[in-house]
Amino acid sequence: MDMGRIVKKFLIRIKRYTWFSAQYYLYEKPRGLDFTMRQTDLYEKSEGRYNGYSKTSEKHLQEIFEKIPDKEDMSFLDIGCGKGVVLKEAAKYPFQKVDGIEIQQELVMTAKKNFEILEISDRVRCIHSDAVQFSRYGDYDVFFLFNPFSEDILQRVADKIIESRSERNHRTVIIYHNPVFLHVFERKARIKKKELLHDKLKNYDTCILELMR
Repeated sequence: MDMGRIVKKFLIRIKRYTWFSAQYYLYEKPRGLDFTMRQTDLYEKSEGRYNGYSKTSEKHLQEIFEKIPDKEDMSFLDIGCGKGVVLKEAAKYPFQKVDGIEIQQELVMTAKKNFEILEISDRVRCIHSDAVQFSRYGDYDVFFLFNPFSEDILQRVADKIIESRSERNHRTVIIYHNPVFLHVFERKARIKKKELLHDKLKNYDTCILELMR
C-alpha cells in the first residue's frame, strides 16, 4: 500500500473516532444512552466467529433506509443488533415491525435501556438469540447485517433466511454493511437487484440486495 493511501486511511480513522467520541460524550452519555462505544470482546471469545459490536452512523443508515421502497408493507430484522442503533433509526420509518437479534445478553440489556430512555420500547424489540438458532426469519422481509459473523456462520444464517422464503412468497431485501462475504448471498440466492452505497465516515460499502421471488 502506498504512503498516500496509508495517510488517507489514517485521516478517515481519526475523523471517525473524533465524530463518534463527540457523539457519545456530548449527546449520549449525559442522557444515559450508549449506542456508540464499541464492544469487540466477543471476537476473541468466539475465536473470530462473531465480530462483536461496532456502530453504523445514523447518517448512513438514513441513506440506506431511503433506498428501501414500500416499507409499510415490510418487517425489519437486524441480525446482530448490538446496542440497537440500527433499530433506533429503522423505527423512524413505517416498517410493520422492527426487531433485532443479539447473542450477547449484555448488549441486549444495553439496547433495551436505550429504547426505554428514548421511549421507543413499544416500537422496537431486541431479542436475545443466536442467529443460527433463530427460527422466525420467515416473519421478516428486510434483513440488516453489519459483517457480524465469520463466513461459515454467515453460510448457515443465509441458508435459514433463504429457506424461510418458501414459507410465503414475499419480497426479500438483504442490507449487508461491510460486505466481506457478499459471495455467500450471490451464490445461494438469485439476485433481482443490487445496489452499492458508500459510508464515507467509516469507509465501508453497503450492499443492498433484493432477491428474486
